[in-house]
Amino acid sequence: MHLRYDPYAVFRDSQTPAGLYARQKWLAESESSAWQSDFRKTVKRLETGQRPDGSWQQSELETITRLFGLHLTVREPDAGITAGLDWLLGRLAHPPENRTVRPAPDDSLFRGLPFVPGDPEALLQGGVLFLATIFGRSRDPGIRERYRAMDGGLFSGPAVWSDPRATSNLFRALVVHPEFSRTNAVRAAVRQLADLQSADGDWQPPLPFYQILNALAHLDCPEADQQLARAFDQLAARQNKDGSWGRFDPEWNTFLAVHALRNKGHL
Repeated sequence: MHLRYDPYAVFRDSQTPAGLYARQKWLAESESSAWQSDFRKTVKRLETGQRPDGSWQQSELETITRLFGLHLTVREPDAGITAGLDWLLGRLAHPPENRTVRPAPDDSLFRGLPFVPGDPEALLQGGVLFLATIFGRSRDPGIRERYRAMDGGLFSGPAVWSDPRATSNLFRALVVHPEFSRTNAVRAAVRQLADLQSADGDWQPPLPFYQILNALAHLDCPEADQQLARAFDQLAARQNKDGSWGRFDPEWNTFLAVHALRNKGHL
């Protein structure tokens, strides 16, 4: 597809986790001294403040944020990442009133995350399962059991997207799992998403455009690809002159868009 402006420009000199990923994977800067220096600074910032129990600030959202940043930078699980994951998994066993994630946290707290504000239970479950999977725990019995319950519960019902923000956070976890991303329930959810997409490629509010776009690009199914074709046309039309997308958190929107385009062989 043809883009009028350079979609990589926003990442140059960036020290965010997404920017460092882009500079390493897409701009081939990992051998440069500038990238290596920025990488060390950012990883040190992400790791700073981790408590002995594995959490950051004993906050589920802050711990999810730090671990996702480390996924984009360090990539492979180390002792700190493992401790953080273990703490989050333990929090899933706590009753909701004993958790720190509350309904509708400030949108600014979600900069650089593939999740959106919404139901705290769905946010915690989606975030923890997503992180467990991308850090290599997809086959753990406890993780598989939680995926199985989610796939056979909400995602097999007739109105999967009745709470769009909550479902988006759970869907995010499902699309990265090598087994559960291929279930009939996920395909049914994708078909329902098609009903919520307009002719110009947008999904009905409050569905988050860039997060849904990126999630669908992880799947290998015709129903997802048909929606992506319309959404990619929308990307070409709405690109900012600096190569980015959106007004709120444009670097992250651009990361999600470019990642999706590359997953489908367009860049």
